[in-house]
Amino acid sequence: MNMDRGETGGLVLERSVVETLPTRPPSAEGGLVARLKQGDPAAFEELVRQYEAKVFSLARGLTRNAEDAQDAVQDTFLSVFKNVKSFKGDSSLSTWIYRITVNAALMKMRRRRHEDRTVPIDEAMPAFDEDGHRVASLPDWNPRADEMLLNREMGGHLTQAIGALEADYRSVLILRDQEGLSNEEVAAVLKLSVAAVKSRLHRARIFVRERIKDYMLQER
Repeated sequence: MNMDRGETGGLVLERSVVETLPTRPPSAEGGLVARLKQGDPAAFEELVRQYEAKVFSLARGLTRNAEDAQDAVQDTFLSVFKNVKSFKGDSSLSTWIYRITVNAALMKMRRRRHEDRTVPIDEAMPAFDEDGHRVASLPDWNPRADEMLLNREMGGHLTQAIGALEADYRSVLILRDQEGLSNEEVAAVLKLSVAAVKSRLHRARIFVRERIKDYMLQER
């Protein structure tokens, strides 16, 4: 390979060599976004196939209502289709889609305020005595926690407990514990700090445990 030194003393590759150097291929996500921006119908179909189940799962977890969740799915993909040209890539495509899904689900929840059964989270936080000790301790979830989570009755109690969470806390819990996103990813979706995500997640988990502790104690 022939190399010359430039005016600054740095190595300069011959033009023929530079032209043959491999270029970094575009990411699959970047390619999909580009096709979506071009209005490619096949790209939109691919997007729906890739994200439909994830979007429905998130919307269902937030709304606790299958009909509202399905409406939120449709609203999400319609919004993606209309606004993809304005997607700048500041976040990942999945983060952007999750954010749209959360907003669509919250809209459905607001329309059902007359059916709201949420409980202010502070009312469900554990009580402490004057010395700072818990008035009632939480049951130990191990080693049977996984077993009990699979129990149909337990699932019903969990569903009710999560449904009683205020939207700000429920969204964090669903994204983190149901959808498996990291704290950083949840923060990006909800436009929160990681510290705020951790705080809300901690309080949401305590809330759920407090709501189902009577059942847990019976099963010990």
